[in-house]
Amino acid sequence: MSAVPEELDPVVPRLSTLLLSDFAQVRDRLLFVSSGGISRVVQSTFPAHPRIHLALVVHLPVGTLGRAHRVLIKLKYPDQAALIAQIEMKINIDEVAGANAGEGINVPQVIDLAAVTFARPGQVDVQVSIDDAPAGDLTFWMLPTKQG
Repeated sequence: MSAVPEELDPVVPRLSTLLLSDFAQVRDRLLFVSSGGISRVVQSTFPAHPRIHLALVVHLPVGTLGRAHRVLIKLKYPDQAALIAQIEMKINIDEVAGANAGEGINVPQVIDLAAVTFARPGQVDVQVSIDDAPAGDLTFWMLPTKQG
């Protein structure tokens, strides 16, 4: 008789990459990023609709394949706990042909943030959860163009 130690977590999806970039796209299940790692976005006017992309990679372990996973992304102004935008997507991947036994799958996703309205300058927090569990976060700053 064997027992499973209580401290072992079940195999769950995880966020392996979260990056803000000038441009990103997914091609052939691969993530292409141009000018990634943005931490400051300068805009001449507010409200603003910057041309930036949020790139992420969700790793699905083999035991999680074949069922839907909910990825929720929240953008917030943390100084007032104000929600800027909320983006939800579902990921459902079956086993991939040619994968080795026990091999998980990386699922790249790209979100064009041009449709998001940033009402004012300030710190912006991006919070990602997968299946309602916190998965990762990043912070960037929306800044006005310096005058004078």
